[in-house]
Amino acid sequence: HDILAKFAAWEVMDLNDNQANVALTFAKELSTSALTTTMDMAGKVKDYIQRGPEGVGWLCFVGGAASVFLGLLGFLDIAGILMSPLQYLLNAYQTCFGLVVCVLEAPPEWLGSNPKMEKAQHFIHEFAKFLTTFGGRGLFYLFQGSIDLSLDTYSLTFLVGCYMCCMGGVCIGMQYGLLPEYHRDRDPVQANDYIRIT
Repeated sequence: HDILAKFAAWEVMDLNDNQANVALTFAKELSTSALTTTMDMAGKVKDYIQRGPEGVGWLCFVGGAASVFLGLLGFLDIAGILMSPLQYLLNAYQTCFGLVVCVLEAPPEWLGSNPKMEKAQHFIHEFAKFLTTFGGRGLFYLFQGSIDLSLDTYSLTFLVGCYMCCMGGVCIGMQYGLLPEYHRDRDPVQANDYIRIT
């Protein structure tokens, strides 16, 4: 309905032919530029996915960092505590979950140089074993993305939510053979780590 209202308002503005041509040319250039940028980004994402677990890990790390950034931005709205405390709480979740993603997907060379991050990753692997498999991480990323999708519609948070949902789908796909040559996790859980009930 908003698009129709804007279009109707545009018609009422009584644009002359030159203004209409300029506006149409601008719209065409903008859409062409957006399409080209989207195609370039899709190609880069595909390249990272084809790199296997390390490439997908980087893509997920970027999504986690974006979630942290947007969650922290949500904290800047101090009035939000009183006006919409649930939204404020969801921003806290978004920030925490983004940090978990960043710790999970941190490159191995970062872990070696930062003992606190390595300790945090071991803690997550110890107490949230489902996050040590692609399928478990994929479900977690889908959950995190769905929270982002619930926060806003058609905003940067919405786009990050879509991105995290896509990364969740990629991780689940990798768990079940999306890229057969990378079927194994980069940090697999040992078979004796699970409790067996017989």
